[in-house]
Amino acid sequence: MPKELTSRYIQKKLQDELGLNKEISIIAHVHLPSLGPVRGGAETVAGAIMASVNTLVMPAFTYQTQVIPQTGPPDNAIIYGSGDEQNAKAEIFRPDLPVHPDCGSVAEALRRDDDTLRSTHPILSFVAQGPHAREVLASQTRKNPLGPIAWLEAHDGAVLLMGVDQRHNFSLHLAEQRAGRKTFIRWALTIDDIEELPNIPGCMEGFNAIWHELADITLVTQIGMARCELIPLRPMLAYAEQRLREDPNFLLCDKPSCLSCRAREV
Repeated sequence: MPKELTSRYIQKKLQDELGLNKEISIIAHVHLPSLGPVRGGAETVAGAIMASVNTLVMPAFTYQTQVIPQTGPPDNAIIYGSGDEQNAKAEIFRPDLPVHPDCGSVAEALRRDDDTLRSTHPILSFVAQGPHAREVLASQTRKNPLGPIAWLEAHDGAVLLMGVDQRHNFSLHLAEQRAGRKTFIRWALTIDDIEELPNIPGCMEGFNAIWHELADITLVTQIGMARCELIPLRPMLAYAEQRLREDPNFLLCDKPSCLSCRAREV
């Protein structure tokens, strides 16, 4: 392993050991510090992934746009009237709004690239680059924030996890939705108004429960200091949905204080 990772080294590992190629479109979740030193930083990693696939999708979520109203529908995993401080700091969504830090610096580097497109969901936007970028982003609507995941699944796409575990595997929310798990309503600042946004998924802290169960369909390698996994979406989502139908509490976290998971318990 080199002391400093290069774009060429990362590409070779992705292609030779995870099987990425120009026929595959993916959604990637990356924690840059886990990789160790990278020459060129986040931009290098984003470019190396992009050079290894057909179309690259990454989360560009903007939780900083959210506001909490005084009242709202019941069983919504939110404490109404508790957001005075958060609301005062909330930012208006705009196409060039930086991604929330939870999405990582590689997603932000991709967002800043001139060839990247972004969807317009005020909380759960995605960025994409490649031949199908416009098409995959167009699949997202206000009522269907998980549209890009379903598009990737339909086109035999995969999830790439670099230095993160299943708690970052946002695509598992689509299996939850298909299994009938409750979603939530959230509100966000936009240029024109405060938008009410349905079908927002919940907590991901329990997602590691599925980690070892996906071993048979997961390709694994190490890039730098990071464990990296590639998981095909179609079998992953089918398996996760089946498990959720068998056990409606599967993938929920066990924290008593988690409003999201407690609201979805059966």
